[in-house]
Amino acid sequence: MLLSKYKFSAGLDRPINSCGYPKEIQVLKDYIDEKKGNIVLINESELIFKGGYSPWRGNICKFIKEGKFNIREKNQKLFLEYRIQIDKLIIYIRLFGIGLGIFLDWKVSVPFVWVGGMNWILAIIRNNSMVDNIAGEINQLLKNKK
Repeated sequence: MLLSKYKFSAGLDRPINSCGYPKEIQVLKDYIDEKKGNIVLINESELIFKGGYSPWRGNICKFIKEGKFNIREKNQKLFLEYRIQIDKLIIYIRLFGIGLGIFLDWKVSVPFVWVGGMNWILAIIRNNSMVDNIAGEINQLLKNKK
């Protein structure tokens, strides 16, 4: 579904390395662990995690079905690329609310459209912000090394 997949990226001020990026991936791992995502796969330039709905895990990863970080080279520059798939439940809630508004009374649909729509928008904004924060932490590694 088109409304559930998004891609964000941020530039990294790091030299290109043919051996992978273990320190950078460790920063990603620590950040996702802190935000309570369930890490599925880690290798030298990639980290994949899944979100969860547990009430004890209220966090940025809550509405993310799957997230994938890659450190990629493009035009002699490194980029942190982040792809997410938002859980379709919040999209279905919003569409259900729109359907109620069309076939019933618009007052009945407002709570569904609000809950589904706002959670969808907040998930996109928060995850885009998360990429910038992680890229800043990775860039700080180089500054601390000097």
